[in-house]
Order: sequence, then structure tokens, then C-alpha cells
Amino acid sequence: DQNYELALQDLEDLRGDNQELNDLIEEQKNELTKQKQRISKLIWTERELGKAQSEIEKLTAMAEQYVNEISELKEANAQLMAENEALNNSNKNLSQELRVNKERVSNLDSLRKILAMSNQSLAENNDALSEKVDVAKTIKLNRLEVQGIDKKGNGKLKEKSRAKRIDFLRTCFTTESNLVTEPGAKEFFISFTSPAGELLYVEELGSGYFEDKETGKKIRYTTSGTVDYKNEESRACIDWNPNFGLSSGTYLVSVFQNGYKVGDTSFKLK
Repeated sequence: DQNYELALQDLEDLRGDNQELNDLIEEQKNELTKQKQRISKLIWTERELGKAQSEIEKLTAMAEQYVNEISELKEANAQLMAENEALNNSNKNLSQELRVNKERVSNLDSLRKILAMSNQSLAENNDALSEKVDVAKTIKLNRLEVQGIDKKGNGKLKEKSRAKRIDFLRTCFTTESNLVTEPGAKEFFISFTSPAGELLYVEELGSGYFEDKETGKKIRYTTSGTVDYKNEESRACIDWNPNFGLSSGTYLVSVFQNGYKVGDTSFKLK
């Protein structure tokens, strides 16, 4: 009991303002209490006086160890406090420099914001200009017509208006003269909408998707074809041979080039 009480008092004398050290002292006191309880059990319950003596020596050693640990930690803490004070003095000088630098950074941020706004405005203008140029490069149509074609056994082609007599649809159009776009192969996309309002779409016959540049959405088309464009008014035709029978009624036709609609019309099958 004397060793135990003395050890608790020694630890209690080491308490200070450091909460972490105080918490450690409390933990060590709890460990000493547990050790004392083990000793009491050996003496009064198990009658193991030899073991109890060994545990008493262990308690004394634990107490000395704990006191030494706390003392070393307090010395280390005092050294850290001294170093912190030196750092605080250094930080005061750094804080003054930091305020000056913050003012400089603030000025730079203001200039950066102005520059960012200018760049954004320039980017928006460039995007708008790019879109206008893209539209200007689109090849528009002067004339658009669709014919139902019946292919005879001798190979001759004849225009028909009856759905049952049609072998394929021929879309013919006349392009405008456009000196802005580069000459060469230009692809045109054609969409047929049935009298029931359904887009005629058969992948194995060339149907697919293209991007509508006005909406950014993917648009389905029925067929497509390539035209050798020479920056002048010219006539071209694109054929589509459906693998199913066409129904009678009015069909809608739309033609797209460069992601924009360049013409539409309708035709009727009996």
C-alpha cells in the first residue's frame, strides 16, 4: 500500500497543463491500480506470498518507469515549447512578409481574372466564328426530288409512282455553288419518313447515325452517298433499295450535309 500510494503521489506531482501528459498519467495510475489488485488477490485469495512479493517488486519498477517516462516527456515538452517560441518569433516576421505577398497575389488575381474574362470572351467569339465558318462550308441544295424507280428485266429503269411497282428510291438534288468549302468528296445523308411517321432505318442497307451540329444530338439517317464536289452547281443522285415493300402514302425526305439540314421535300406513292 505504501509503495502504491507513493507511486500515485509521484505521478500526481508530475501533472501540468499538457492534457496529453495528464491523460498518460491517468492511464499509468490505472495500470498501477490493476497491479495492486493482482497483488491483493495473490495475498488474500490464493495465499501466494512469494508471487505477491515478486508482483510488489514489479509494481515498484513500473512506478519508477512511469515517473521517468513522464519526466522525460515533460523535459521534451519544455524543449518543444522553447522551440515553438522561437518559431513564433520567426513566424511574426514571416507573417509580415506574407501580408505583403498576399497584397501582391491579390493584385495578380485581379489581373488574372481580367485576363480570364478576356480569354473567355475571345473563346466565345472564336466558337461563334467557327460555327459561322462551319455553316458557311455547308453545301446547300437548289433543288431536291425523289423518284420511285422500277427496274425492268432488260435493265432499263422507269419512274413509277405505285408502291408495289418500285424497286428502289432515287434521290436527286442540285447543289449550290460554294467557294468557302474545299472541293472534293462530300457525304450527304438522307432520311426517309414513312406515311406512318416512322423513319426508314435498316442498318444492313447503310442506315446509321450522324451528329446534328445545331443540337449536338445523334440523328438517324436512312442512307448516305458521296458526291465529288467542285465548288459549282452540280446534279447528283443517291439510290436506296429497301429490302421490304413500301406502303402507299406521302413520304417526307430530309437531306443533311456537314451536320446541317440542307434540304427537304416530300413525295407520294399510290
